[in-house]
Amino acid sequence: MKKITTLLFVCAGFFSFAQVNVTYQVDVRNYLAAGNSTDPNGFRVGGDFTTQGASVADWAPSDASCAMTDMGNNIWSITVRYPATSIGNTQSYKFVNGDWGMNEGTDPGTTIAVDGCGIDDGSGNINRQLVIPASDVTYTFCWDSCYQCNGDDPVASLEENVFSGLSVTPNPSVDFVTFDFGDNSLNDVAIRIFDLSGKLVADNVASSSTTEVNISNLQSGSYIYTLTTVDGVSTSGKIVKL
Repeated sequence: MKKITTLLFVCAGFFSFAQVNVTYQVDVRNYLAAGNSTDPNGFRVGGDFTTQGASVADWAPSDASCAMTDMGNNIWSITVRYPATSIGNTQSYKFVNGDWGMNEGTDPGTTIAVDGCGIDDGSGNINRQLVIPASDVTYTFCWDSCYQCNGDDPVASLEENVFSGLSVTPNPSVDFVTFDFGDNSLNDVAIRIFDLSGKLVADNVASSSTTEVNISNLQSGSYIYTLTTVDGVSTSGKIVKL
């Protein structure tokens, strides 16, 4: 089974951090094949969306804002719009069939717990976890799984996760941030840092496994970094300047 990746493709030369759209899709073919039926109110999402700045109700799948759209072929979808200030935050959520009582993650033995995309909320319920990205992206999951129903990664057409060993420390930082790519051998990775308006404030190139970036001249606050390989594979995250 393939490892989950978090890579995002970012259009070269254009970054808009005013908002980011994340489309959540769930494939329920296996769920229905197991003898379950679709609730009259359809499939929905439950999560701390309002807490993250989105206009989707917090943990209230019965609310109209949490309704997913039937896309056909057993795929249900909802697009959630987040403000730039939410980028890098961790979104907790799960897919729900109608309302609570028919939802993912009710047993610690479920695949979202075993495969690593969900964690126990302390009451035996398993919630999915997603770090809100800096670019629009669509995730497609099989019901109660960290993968698509065919075993593929949830983001279609992704290359191998070349950033799997990445660490960014210290974060928050006063003066320097170190990007450590672990054991991965990467050449000429573009490291760019943007403020939340999308303005480029730092531009560097990493030619070794560890690169230090000076942020001492930046004002205190949150910033978005993007890393892009020469092959166009990108990832992004948030850093905080103290």
